[in-house]
Amino acid sequence: SVYARLVLCKTYRLDDDGRILTPEELLCRCIRSINYTHNLAHAQMDVKLRSFICVGLNEQVLHLWLETLCSCTDIINKWYLPWSFLRSPCWVQIKCDLRVLQQFSFTLQQDFEFPAAYRQLDVLSSVRDMLMKHHLFSWDL
Repeated sequence: SVYARLVLCKTYRLDDDGRILTPEELLCRCIRSINYTHNLAHAQMDVKLRSFICVGLNEQVLHLWLETLCSCTDIINKWYLPWSFLRSPCWVQIKCDLRVLQQFSFTLQQDFEFPAAYRQLDVLSSVRDMLMKHHLFSWDL
């Protein structure tokens, strides 16, 4: 029923139309999630970067995220020095190298570097991610 579908969407925070998220939408959700969880743990920027890479590898979209970020000249100009690799056309080579990694299945923890007191065992989030990623969710209930 429609009601059951809406309840499940709210429970697992799926989009109401049950569609698969684009790499850009995954990027936004990843950044929001990492900022939220890592700010609670007072994590440094390098820890956030490594967690970002872990999520990108898990979702097999790291190369697409790099392309999205490098296409935003405002972000690149603000955060990277003129001699940075990402401000040169060579970032395309990195993207090609990262594309090979999408062939592999990763299950890296984004909170691996947190002290034990800050690690969150978010079962709901894990179940939601599994349902979305592996298309195990059926709307015909």
